Formats: sequence, C-alpha cells, structure tokens
Amino acid sequence: GQMTRWLFTPYFVGEIGDEVVGSMGYYTPTDTRDIGLVEFVHTAEKHRQKGIASALMAQLIQKFRADGGRALYLCTINPHAGTLYENHAFWYHVGDGMRYLAPDDQDFDTTYLAFCGKAQIRDATWADLPRVSVLYNHSHPEWYIKDYLTQSFRNTRYESHFVKLMKGIENQNGSFLVLENPKQRVVGAAVLKRLDTFYEQHVATLSFRVCPHYVEQAADLLNAASEKAKERSIQLLQTYIADCDDDQKERVDAAGFSEEARLRNRLCNGGEQMDLLVYSLSLSDTVKPLRGSGDYYGN
Repeated sequence: GQMTRWLFTPYFVGEIGDEVVGSMGYYTPTDTRDIGLVEFVHTAEKHRQKGIASALMAQLIQKFRADGGRALYLCTINPHAGTLYENHAFWYHVGDGMRYLAPDDQDFDTTYLAFCGKAQIRDATWADLPRVSVLYNHSHPEWYIKDYLTQSFRNTRYESHFVKLMKGIENQNGSFLVLENPKQRVVGAAVLKRLDTFYEQHVATLSFRVCPHYVEQAADLLNAASEKAKERSIQLLQTYIADCDDDQKERVDAAGFSEEARLRNRLCNGGEQMDLLVYSLSLSDTVKPLRGSGDYYGN
C-alpha cells in the first residue's frame, strides 16, 4: 500500500473451488491510467493449460480499457507465455518486451509523444514507472545507448530499469528528473547517480533521453540536472555516448559538456565496432565531501 499515492494496481485472482490457481496485475498511474505495466503473472503448475491465465488477461484488459487505458507493456522470455499474450493482441515490441495497444490507438507511436505545448521539469515519482516505459521503449531517438546506468541499449526493452534507478538515487546518491508535457506524458528523462566510493563521491554518471518532438528542451533538462547535482555535492558530471549519435553529442555540447575521453572500440555489435565517448561537465572547483570514509568502509 505504500505506492497508492502514485500507482493504481488492479490485481486479478483466479480460483477453482477454494484454491487460488492464478493471478496477475498491472501498474498504472493513479491520475491518468493511460499506460500500464503487466506484472505478477502466475499460474499454479498443476492447473496450467486450463485457460486460467487467458481468462485473467481478458479481465485485466477489460478493466484497463474501461479506465481509459491505451497501451500495456510486459516482457517474457517464455515462448508459451508469448503465444498467450499474442492471443490477446500483444505483439513483440522491443527485445523480449511486448505491447498491447487499444484498438483505436494504432497510431500511438506517432501521436502519444507528439508536441502539445512546452513541457515542465520535475522530480520523478513512482507514477512515472509506466510513463517512462513509453519514452524508453519508443524507437526514437535512435541512440545506441538508451541508459548507460542500467546497461540499456537500442534494442533493450525497458521496464524494471526504472525501479533500479529510483532505488539507486536514494539517500542523496543522485537525482531523477522528467520532462512532462501538458498532457502529463513523460517526453524526457535525466538521471544522475553518484559513484560509490569515498574517493569518487564527487563524481556522478548522467544518463538522459528526450523524444524528438521535445529535443529543443534537452538543454533545459540537462541544466536542471546539473543544478540537482550541485545540491548533492557533485563536482563532476560524466555521460557516455556512442560515437555514431551526433545529435546526442549536440545536446550535451549545448548544455556545456565537452568530450574528455574516447574509449576505442568499446562498443561491439557483431562485426561492427564503435568508440564510446565520455563527455564531462565541471560544476565547481571544490566541493565539500558529503560522506566520510567510514560510511563506505564499515567504519
């Protein structure tokens, strides 16, 4: 119940007699309910192949659509489960991630993140768990690296990565900002996470993504992330960019970053090798350490 402020989580349970034989649910923002992430899918082993999961999924989709839902995301590496989801109009979308679109939302990819007015920058909340999935599972921008902090690349589906980032920035270890347009859709995100040693605590790794319709506000988002870094005693921000992504380089250049290092052939996709660039932004010459050595080495 700790997430009810941000997330509405319908949960469906299947019973035969007095026995619970299956379950599933989904996360959706409490206020908008337009995007959902399917989770908790389980069928008791001795009751499989009876259509239980299919019956639950039908109820789940019915509830989601009744609340104005537009797109559901999930992931699976089980081909039998994949077939079940396909029977309910889910299709493989990115990697092992699948997506369901409501029948009247087949133009979702071209309309959902379209420009609808200037976006505002705010701190991420748990309500953004489903919203950020749209941004990171979209095919654009076609940057080689989606999120360096969670090892997410162009063809990596994005879902639980958000949870790892939100947990990772706790206790002043970083910050997570989102760019939200007037329709409450996340059209950009910037995450910074402090390095986890006493001697590097003044350095943070930055990762960001902005959809093409709002790319002109990328510099605003990165500048806001820089201010958050200063508040957390970060002296140096570093971000990692594939050498092929010229438009992403332009965005960090515009925010004051400069290329500091080139890691030769760091990225390899089959026979294709590519340099990984490190861009840095110095925020101050000196910074007071946030923590003592005992906070890292067992005191």
